[in-house]
Amino acid sequence: MVKRKHLLKLKKIIDTGSKGLDLTKTLLCTVALGEKLSPGFYNDRKVAQAFSGLRRYKFVRHIKEKESKNYVLTPKGEARLRDIVIDEIEIKSHKNWDGKWHLVMYDLPIRFKKARNAFRWKLKDLGFFQFQKSVWIYPYPCEGEVLFVADFYGVRKYIEILEVDKILDDRKLKAYFSF
Repeated sequence: MVKRKHLLKLKKIIDTGSKGLDLTKTLLCTVALGEKLSPGFYNDRKVAQAFSGLRRYKFVRHIKEKESKNYVLTPKGEARLRDIVIDEIEIKSHKNWDGKWHLVMYDLPIRFKKARNAFRWKLKDLGFFQFQKSVWIYPYPCEGEVLFVADFYGVRKYIEILEVDKILDDRKLKAYFSF
């Protein structure tokens, strides 16, 4: 089951007019949250077509209740929603760098091989620089996003985040981040 706190991150996107998500992703999120789609964002025909596609691919299941159309996520829909949640995470960009580096370090046991690989790929996707095998650096505050991703993959207790003022030779880092 996708954790409600993860879905609440997407609720902000849905509430701002779903500019960041396409209609089917938005519908999956609203079904998972147990909410109705805000009127006015999409026309009824497109919503009906999107729900038809979600049902055809077995992401949602229709529940028959009096006078209403209710849907619930299937296990396949929950898996798809987990992918959407993690894909939509991004670190807010900042105009000015405060001169501090944010290091993410981890030491995951062998039994977490898949989670380690997924976590590593997500750090790369977020724009981190790989300083050492399990040490990644980013120039802007990113603690919330990194902890969210670590929690999502179930490895939060193996992650450490440091904020440092100086790295001995940071020329490569500054070049990578275009400073």
